[in-house]
Amino acid sequence: MSLHVPPPGSPFPGGYPGPPEPERDSAGLGILTALVVALIGGTVYGLVAGEIRYEIGWAAIGVGFLTGYSASKATGGPNPFLTAVAAVFSIGGVYLGELIVAAVINSEELNIPVTELFLSHSEPVTETWEQIFKDTWTLLFFALAAVGAVAGARKASAD
Repeated sequence: MSLHVPPPGSPFPGGYPGPPEPERDSAGLGILTALVVALIGGTVYGLVAGEIRYEIGWAAIGVGFLTGYSASKATGGPNPFLTAVAAVFSIGGVYLGELIVAAVINSEELNIPVTELFLSHSEPVTETWEQIFKDTWTLLFFALAAVGAVAGARKASAD
């Protein structure tokens, strides 16, 4: 609770308590925020990596960091449950991004728009993902996303 400076001539010379801080300890809001941020971050990651045809490690960390940071900020403080949820969602966001990379690659080869290929023809996308991304590096990127989510949640709690 913070003290507000009284106006001149006020009967409260030491200040007076301000309005109470709003409580935002809502796990539902944090989960929803983490989900939305992970989906948006994963989509952006996938589109960028697909266009340059290169997997970007710091982008996976960024997806995780933004997911953890946003979830923690939305609830107003640290919450170990939400940190774990953000880590899982950030892994899902990176996986979504990798599927989008596979869709971008296939869309150029098959001459089908990325959205149509991603939403209607998932078989070539998953086959391409298995060929390109199913390796140790993919596990590392998933781990980086989860670590980024934990770091983001801690940073938000420190702010």
